[in-house]
Amino acid sequence: MIEDFLNIEVLLTPESFNKINKLPKDKQITLIEKIKEFKNLNNKFILLDTYFLDVFLNNDLEEIIKTYKNFNFLDYYIPEDNLKNNQNKEEMEFDLDGDRSKVKNSEIKDKITNKININITSEINNTITNNIANEIKNKNNECIEVENKYAPIDNENIKLENERKKRISQIKSIRNSINNKINYISKDIDSKIKVYDQWDITGRSTCEGSIEDFIKYFRSRYNKIKSLIEKKINRRAYPLNRIYKRKGENDVFVVGIVSDVNTTTKGHKRVEIEDENTTFTVILMKDKIAKGDLPNDILLDEVIGFIGYVPDSGNIMFANECVRPDLTPKKIKSTEEKIYAAFLSDIHVGSYEFLEDSFRKFIKFLNGDIKNGLEEKIVSRLKYISIAGDLIDGVGIYPGQEYDLYDVDVMSQYSEIGAYIEQIPEHIHVIISPGNHDALRPAEPQPVFPSKILKLFDGLDNVTFLSNPGYVNVHGLDFLVYHGRSFDDIIGQISSAKYTDPPSIMKELLKRRHLCPTYGGRCPIAPEDEDYLVIHNEPDIFHTGHIHINGYGNYKGTIMVNSGTFQEQTEFQKKMGIHPTPARVPILDLSKTGEQYIEWNNGKLTVK
Repeated sequence: MIEDFLNIEVLLTPESFNKINKLPKDKQITLIEKIKEFKNLNNKFILLDTYFLDVFLNNDLEEIIKTYKNFNFLDYYIPEDNLKNNQNKEEMEFDLDGDRSKVKNSEIKDKITNKININITSEINNTITNNIANEIKNKNNECIEVENKYAPIDNENIKLENERKKRISQIKSIRNSINNKINYISKDIDSKIKVYDQWDITGRSTCEGSIEDFIKYFRSRYNKIKSLIEKKINRRAYPLNRIYKRKGENDVFVVGIVSDVNTTTKGHKRVEIEDENTTFTVILMKDKIAKGDLPNDILLDEVIGFIGYVPDSGNIMFANECVRPDLTPKKIKSTEEKIYAAFLSDIHVGSYEFLEDSFRKFIKFLNGDIKNGLEEKIVSRLKYISIAGDLIDGVGIYPGQEYDLYDVDVMSQYSEIGAYIEQIPEHIHVIISPGNHDALRPAEPQPVFPSKILKLFDGLDNVTFLSNPGYVNVHGLDFLVYHGRSFDDIIGQISSAKYTDPPSIMKELLKRRHLCPTYGGRCPIAPEDEDYLVIHNEPDIFHTGHIHINGYGNYKGTIMVNSGTFQEQTEFQKKMGIHPTPARVPILDLSKTGEQYIEWNNGKLTVK
């Protein structure tokens, strides 16, 4: 809902947001359409407080246009002096659908600048609180009619803004509160970061949801993974529409995307696969499945290969072997220099369940607030922090979320997490990828954060932003950072995959070389021309989050780390029987990757 209003340059006060959120969906849509039509005639920025909300809810569009067609909303909220000062700025940045692009615009009355963000910022609060009474008196006759109807922001909003300022001030004092100074060995080690831009969706999104988009998307998935499968066994797959030419042969190799899986009356598995030209049926005999020669966990839409016998009919295959793109077993890779990396996700700033004290304690740990030699040994060599999404709790992610938030403003939530990131020592390089609670499109792949959010991190040279998924080389090791929303789909389809054992889910994605094998589940996928969810390269470290439970593992030489959370168990998790592991941060010695797992557990270090 917030995004719909932002798209037409309308901001909501907390009271208006709460009121709109209680409206039926059809009335919300009608309200947005009515304001959109009004803005075709008066395209001024609107801060939709409860007064103007009632205007649009309770009046016909014609009456609203008659009264407010020439009304300057922006002049009403901001004094002319402020407008003139802001107009002197030569360049203003605006987000363009997740692109990193910048545009110039000097007409501040027609755009929302960083002085007017998606929240009631401190400047607007101060302006309205201190000047609005005088502004109303000085309005011309056109505004006199609304003079007595309008009111300044109420005390509740002023209190909220003061609380935001207080939180930010407390966060920015963390570093100076640490008296214990330690020798940071990693300070003398240069960061080595290389983002694999060719697998980053940022600025490359083309999908519009057309049939042609879906065709291109699945064709890309099929061809990419088919190539991986063929390379794995060094054979070219035979086209499905020509299988009849191989009837009577026992070593036919085919690759297809799974369109259907069912069980025959005799208990065998019937798998329908297709390529760009036709469909084909493969039979997996139940005795071979029972012996483990053939899999029993084939998912819809995964790309898979089979080798088997084609009978004289030529329209079916009896599989003897299944070939997946899977990882190639390898030796675990490590760095030459002894450095450590910490793994975070699901911080959820803005939620009442956000563990503020624990997160402050972790930031203090990074700044040298240590208790023993082991802690000093690790924090002095800590060089990297990887964050796999959900920095904030967001707004409008699920029905009734506003009641779970201590701050219902998205940009205020990002300002708060930005202040925490700023308190991390400059020599520690922070890698940040988004998640489903962050302020981007919910469909995967997600681009890098938009410019209005990136601005909050200006001046932090030790921060690198990735897409979701994001591929980055860290000190010679290939990291695949993925938030993990598809985990919810895998859990429901593969019996061995469990929330309590995150690596049991992660290895299923690595096995299929795809981060969301089944299309149309709980994880939304944007049908791009290229499938960015294919696991293009074999990562050295696979970092995920989402399910709020720490987990570690090694799958064929790839280290798997699922970081926990800094959010207490929510009501939803209680209903689902999910027990998170909050305030526990996995830390790896990158020079001895896989030999041991270290956890910062709410102030105490443990070695696993």
